[in-house]
Amino acid sequence: MLAVLHVRQNAFEPDAETEVALAWSTEENDSWSEVFTSAGDRYSAALDAFEYFLSLGRGPSILYVSDRAFRRELQAAAASFPDLTFVDTARGRLVDVVSVAVGALDDYHRFAHKRAWKAELERRAALPELVVATDASKGTGRRGVGVACVSAEGGFASKAYSEVETVLAGELLAIALAVKTFPERRLHVLTDSKPALASLTMPRAKLLDKRTSQIVEIVDVIERRTAGRDVRYSWVRSHAGHELNEIADRLAVAARRNKEARVSASVTDQINRNIMGQMKIAVQAA
Repeated sequence: MLAVLHVRQNAFEPDAETEVALAWSTEENDSWSEVFTSAGDRYSAALDAFEYFLSLGRGPSILYVSDRAFRRELQAAAASFPDLTFVDTARGRLVDVVSVAVGALDDYHRFAHKRAWKAELERRAALPELVVATDASKGTGRRGVGVACVSAEGGFASKAYSEVETVLAGELLAIALAVKTFPERRLHVLTDSKPALASLTMPRAKLLDKRTSQIVEIVDVIERRTAGRDVRYSWVRSHAGHELNEIADRLAVAARRNKEARVSASVTDQINRNIMGQMKIAVQAA
């Protein structure tokens, strides 16, 4: 069997990652490869790869190691590996095995984003579901809404929209704000608007027939933001003592009034902190 340990270090910092591709080929010209990595210890991954190679137990083999220092260390202990022949240069069919090893490392980098995204999805799935209440506030007889969302863990966001004309649009904008504010969690979104819930669940044809173009546009935004995510919705009665709903209501009212009165950002932040402080007091009292 022919085998190659190809060592690649991408930087020279003490904690730089070392990547090692082990590639091997049988007499039938079948080729395989595995990639090993380590951070900090330059030869940890190389030792892992060499140990894996030994575990294959394929009998007499020729091994080329690209890293000179590691190759010399192995050659110094060659007596311990009677079935292995270490070579200093890749020639003949070994050149093809080197190409397999280099290709394995290139593929490792090419698909790094997929591995990272898979790991991120697994991390998110392991987090507990986050409960988030949403609400909207609209002034009587005039345009403009304030919307807000607040989570059971104390995160929150609020915003004012000057040109929105309906409470329903505001309620849906509050939901859109929630799924944007908490992008990395499974969500249980609470709303006190049954029309908003209906808008999110009705068939597309009915939505286009029963709702304005503005409502349809907001629903589309919510659907895009929740695509591929675990998000569920529930209705809660408004002004019935539900703490998160009450806090979301106060934040939404504050957002609208602050916009109408042109309150400064610093004062707005202080008002929001005061409202969230009421939530903490309620939690401590409970």
